Amino acid sequence: MIVLVALSIYLPAIFSPQPQFNFLYVTGDDYYKGKQYVVESGKLIEREVKYPQHYTPGIVRLLIHNVATDESKEISFEETQQLSLDANSKSPDGWEVVYGNRDYGVFPLFFSGGTDYNSMYLKGHNTSKKLNLQSSADNRYHYYRRARFLGWIRQE
Repeated sequence: MIVLVALSIYLPAIFSPQPQFNFLYVTGDDYYKGKQYVVESGKLIEREVKYPQHYTPGIVRLLIHNVATDESKEISFEETQQLSLDANSKSPDGWEVVYGNRDYGVFPLFFSGGTDYNSMYLKGHNTSKKLNLQSSADNRYHYYRRARFLGWIRQE
């Protein structure tokens, strides 16, 4: 029984195709940061957001994540204008970036397990793997540290 369970977990990961598309994401881009980014017509758009005067906005960072090496590199807004982006949740090769969720553990009725809300995973083809994404340095609120997926980088 243990061997069957192990095989059902690890076989999909072994035989699934490797992701081919890198993606762009942002950290520190919550409502009160002064800027928000969206992808429209294949390009990144920067929108100014008014925030309360007593609030000091944090640092917003744009990053490209290389799916082959599981590493991120910061990029300027001007450099993103050279990219062609696909804002669909799924990449052309069938992968998607998803947030982690609550883990209820082995006995969900008796133990609550851990929370994984700030982690993101590359999910597809009956498997998933945790991504090594950078987060915001703003530690005031846990949900501000979240990375936010913006779009897949089209290969042309």
